Amino acid sequence: MRSNARKILLLFLSSWDRLVLEVVNGVEGLRVGLLQLDVYHGNPVRNQRKAFERIERAARSGPRVLLLPELWNATCPLTSSKSLLDERDVFFDSLRSVAIRYGTWIITGSMAVSTSRGNRNRCNIFAPDGGKEIVYDKVHLYPGLKEPNLLEPGSSLGVFEIDGVICGVMICFDMEFPEISRALVSRGAWVFFVPGAWKGRYIRLWRTLLVARAIENQVFVVGVNRCDQGKEVSFGGQSMVVDPYGDVMLHMDQRPGYEEVLLDLGLVEKARKEHSVLSSRRPEVYRRWF
Repeated sequence: MRSNARKILLLFLSSWDRLVLEVVNGVEGLRVGLLQLDVYHGNPVRNQRKAFERIERAARSGPRVLLLPELWNATCPLTSSKSLLDERDVFFDSLRSVAIRYGTWIITGSMAVSTSRGNRNRCNIFAPDGGKEIVYDKVHLYPGLKEPNLLEPGSSLGVFEIDGVICGVMICFDMEFPEISRALVSRGAWVFFVPGAWKGRYIRLWRTLLVARAIENQVFVVGVNRCDQGKEVSFGGQSMVVDPYGDVMLHMDQRPGYEEVLLDLGLVEKARKEHSVLSSRRPEVYRRWF
């Protein structure tokens, strides 16, 4: 893992104004930006344009990783293919260019994408070195937003590495299935990125699950939610960052905005040594039950 020379434990950017708190020297960390978006319903072109402006603006502030919410290019519930973006669209090239220009990993949250293998709820991950694009397709499609009517589920894990740190991605409803998070940890993940389109009426579940997945897997969990208010469905915002002890480092409100946090990666090892959950597992016993 690379050492962060910024010597900053926690950074916040709220309403695009920057406040830096220098409280710990020599922190080995991963600087993460959370871009909480609202969506223009029925206008995917405008969503792309506005999102790109915000992505570039956020990337200029220098996060190592930038995370967006789920399905920010689409109107929900998903009832029309008009929101689908072709996987060969030049928009993806534009995002790749931003990642390279600013040295930022861009985790696109997810978009409704038309692919050669069917329509997907897809998270594209662009590396700052211009390397091969990483793709994760949502495994558990959510009936409440009519995703199964238009999309095909994925069947692979979203595991990737940033500066020597193994990370995993789950998309919204995936988080309700602990099998995925445990599989990510079994492959060495220290950080979970969770883009969401979580309804406001169920926002308590969003908050609870982010904390639960952090505690049971002793990882950092970074969740970014949509915050738009539509005629048929409204999303609750409240993007969060939770540390391996289950403590909430950052809790955004319900408005569009951008904030940053520096993850002190040493907390993962510390938590796992002090409270040996993962090393106490007995998979040979669990196999009898499933």
